[in-house]
Amino acid sequence: MKGGIRMRSLIRSVFGVNQSFRVRLILSLSCIILLASGATGYFTYHYNTKLFEEEISKQFSGTNDEALAKMELKVQELVRVTQAIVFNPLIEKMIRQINANESAEETDTYQLYYDKKQIEDQMFQIKSDAPYITGLYLYDLNGNPSYFSYTTSTIKKLDTATIQAIRSKISDSYGDLVWMNMPLPSAIEPSGYRKTIIIARWMKNSSLATYGMLVMAVDESFFSSSLKELIKDGKGEVYLFNPMKELLYSNREPSSPEELDTLLNLNQTEVMNKHLYVQSESKSSAFKLVSGTSLEEMQQKNQDLTRLILYSGLISALVTSLLIVLSVGNLLRPLKDLLLGLRKVRAGDFETRIDIRTKDELAYIGESFNAMAEHVERLIKEVYLTQLSEREAELKALQAQLNPHFLHNMLNEIYWKLILRDEKETAGLIAAMSEMLKYSLMPVQTLTTVGEEIGQIRNYVKMQSELFEADLETVIEVEDGVMDCEIMRFILQPLVENVFIHAFRNKLSKKELSITARNRQGVLEIEVTDNGSGMDEGTIARLLEQDGGSAPHRADGRESLGVRSVVRRVALVYGPPYRLEIESKPDQGTTMRLMLPCVKVERGEQEHALR
Repeated sequence: MKGGIRMRSLIRSVFGVNQSFRVRLILSLSCIILLASGATGYFTYHYNTKLFEEEISKQFSGTNDEALAKMELKVQELVRVTQAIVFNPLIEKMIRQINANESAEETDTYQLYYDKKQIEDQMFQIKSDAPYITGLYLYDLNGNPSYFSYTTSTIKKLDTATIQAIRSKISDSYGDLVWMNMPLPSAIEPSGYRKTIIIARWMKNSSLATYGMLVMAVDESFFSSSLKELIKDGKGEVYLFNPMKELLYSNREPSSPEELDTLLNLNQTEVMNKHLYVQSESKSSAFKLVSGTSLEEMQQKNQDLTRLILYSGLISALVTSLLIVLSVGNLLRPLKDLLLGLRKVRAGDFETRIDIRTKDELAYIGESFNAMAEHVERLIKEVYLTQLSEREAELKALQAQLNPHFLHNMLNEIYWKLILRDEKETAGLIAAMSEMLKYSLMPVQTLTTVGEEIGQIRNYVKMQSELFEADLETVIEVEDGVMDCEIMRFILQPLVENVFIHAFRNKLSKKELSITARNRQGVLEIEVTDNGSGMDEGTIARLLEQDGGSAPHRADGRESLGVRSVVRRVALVYGPPYRLEIESKPDQGTTMRLMLPCVKVERGEQEHALR
């Protein structure tokens, strides 16, 4: 013991000096590398953030200008459509004829129908070149759709309140196009309304005389298709303002009027709420487009770059540490061998020996280690052999409790006397008992089979049912495949005996006993089940205890050794994972389950054992 303490102290002292120097060197260089990497990552992150914001601002501004140019083409297309309607001489002529016809004393119904038909043909011809129009209306000066009305299934016809709102918007426009975004009634939207772009203007001829009102409706997708480059991946934001500085279209509602006002008055590139915003304004149509893109992706890339720099520094520190370890490895190799040897010994390999490479103090430590390992190995072997002898002696002692040799001959004599007196039923019981005793007289080293053991159980159950248990139902089921499996003698009898002594002790009728044997995944499983009085968890724990605790007592005061002997014999002969399991609850019966190796006996060996 003292020698082991001295050896550990010597190892700690020698190993500690070298290890302390190596650790200090590794830690110092690692700290320097990590600090340099951290500073580099910090400055790189801020520099790249500024550089990326400038570059993205340029690129995003160009994309915003291109999107506004595409949208400008669509605006001009709508302007062309309105002009093709307003300045169409045939449409103007038909409207004047309709007005004159309706104001006459007698209305010419056919002429009225003909004039409206002419307008309808012209309008549908123009509409065929603009399929994106979802609503097209020609109103008279009183706001009545007297001339033409067309509506797709996406929206319903404009009601009076909507017409009045449109008239108020264009009242001072003098024939210019007025753009507005209005929620119109819709039959296909769950909310009942669909956001729609309304384009309206007064219809004036070349003499600037107003003869009607033109209203067109287009879906918001008319503009969103031109702005898809700005909102790809769903991370971009767009805000389109009409010439009257009103929000005409956006893919996201502003969170507050202050935010909307800030976006409207944006004159340069700005960063707000982790978003980069740019603006472009059309000189011809006075439309203003503000778009924003998230900077989180860019910041994430910068963070990834910073982490890459830090990881590079960490790897550099590790490589430096590895080089240091390799450079001093030859000096500390004997200690490494000793450490490996100690680990193997700790894992249970006491045959480990280390090579002595030097002739210094480390060599003395190595020789001491080898001597210690050899001594421990010798002691373990001695203890192991002693335990084997003790187990064999205990097994023989347990078997000897079941070997009353002198009774066999006496029972045999009683059997023949009963036969001579023609008492065959009693003679049968004596024969069953004699067979059981004969079976128990075999040497302890001789194993039996499941078939023979079950045969003895049948004899025992026969004796119990004939002598003591009148109302007993017994079921024994054994798979054919396990009949030849080898098993210790009298391993089942104590379990069955426990049923009659304890389980059926207070039960007078309807007693049920079931014994099954089967092969379950290579394990011989034998169950003994009864419907008796059961037992509590404390009794089960005492029965399965292998450490020599007190066993449950019989009614006559003696200890109940039967089940305990089975537990002990299984542990001595087979060991884990083979065992006895008990499942029981008070007044609910008991199931005792033996888990044994399923090894079949060769036919020649079985016949030899029987002889």
